[in-house]
Amino acid sequence: MFANLKVGRVIKVVEDTSRKDIYKEDRGSRSFPISIFYPALDNAINDIETNLISLFSPAIHEAIDTFSNVGIHIEKLKEVNISLKDHANPIPNTSFPVVLFSPGFGIDRDLYIEITTALVQKGYIVVAISVPYDSFLTVFPNGEVVIQAERHPNDETQIKTRMQDVQLVLDSLEEWNQEKFFNGLFDTDNIAVLGHSLGGATVFNIAAIDERIRCAILYDASLHLIDQTMPKIPILNIRQEASSYEEYLVAILDEDDEEQSKNIATRYIKKQMEMYEHLPKSSSFIKVIGAKHLSFSTISRLISEESPEVMKSIQELTIAFLQEFLSGNSGVYEDRINDQNRPTNCIKIDGNGLPITLANRK
Repeated sequence: MFANLKVGRVIKVVEDTSRKDIYKEDRGSRSFPISIFYPALDNAINDIETNLISLFSPAIHEAIDTFSNVGIHIEKLKEVNISLKDHANPIPNTSFPVVLFSPGFGIDRDLYIEITTALVQKGYIVVAISVPYDSFLTVFPNGEVVIQAERHPNDETQIKTRMQDVQLVLDSLEEWNQEKFFNGLFDTDNIAVLGHSLGGATVFNIAAIDERIRCAILYDASLHLIDQTMPKIPILNIRQEASSYEEYLVAILDEDDEEQSKNIATRYIKKQMEMYEHLPKSSSFIKVIGAKHLSFSTISRLISEESPEVMKSIQELTIAFLQEFLSGNSGVYEDRINDQNRPTNCIKIDGNGLPITLANRK
């Protein structure tokens, strides 16, 4: 197992000439930037500590203004320190398992930097896939800035588009392996998918239909939007603390449309119960005490004071699951979540989102 590898980043733009952009048809074919975070060779990276703002180059001033417009000021952005280097030399003559990441609605692909860097340091490549016009801000490598659209297609159309984007990236991995820079860095026999919120529903649906996927991890996924087909691979379903019907309803309650909130919560728990009953027994359902919906992203650090133990536990669960079900290290995840070793803020739950006891154990 790897420990504390250096982190490099390359940004690419992926284009699908067979599709029109669902947000801006006059834009032409569907295109979106991705960030490839990978284990790097450069020993100087640890000395190049920078902050969150650097991720939005070459449109740093536009990014600062956009954050400021939603109440997140430059001083707060500078508090999030990161250690990575763009275009750092990859570790040569080695291939690494690949994790494709789909972000939550409205959140930039790189605003999961705590998760991304933790995975790369343990020997995984993370390909973070942006969703222009969905994210509050998308920066292309040529400096073009795309702001979140005022109107969006329905949820099903958004998920379908995201799924097509993920599959296009999957199809591109072998091509990138042939590039001189990467030179076989992507282990295309070992691919996982990871998603938050709407991205979680996206990767769940992908995992059900694409045999290239070995396992999937859901961060407080929009379970009410998942398809009927159940994946046949291990799934890690990590939930915010509000994981039962009653708790979740309180968390999402819209006083102006209480019936809609009840409808979403009902569908959410119904889908979670179906998952619990029909997914492979190697799957795992966990809630993290103290976690809210945004706790899985860097946004949480920017808008609230939250115990660092929440992110630490999310990182540990994610890494252990990947080490067992993607890297093939048998027993690693089970050892991490047994009653003796499991982080104290992590609770095993059933399909109803309730803590598992000896009486209701699956």
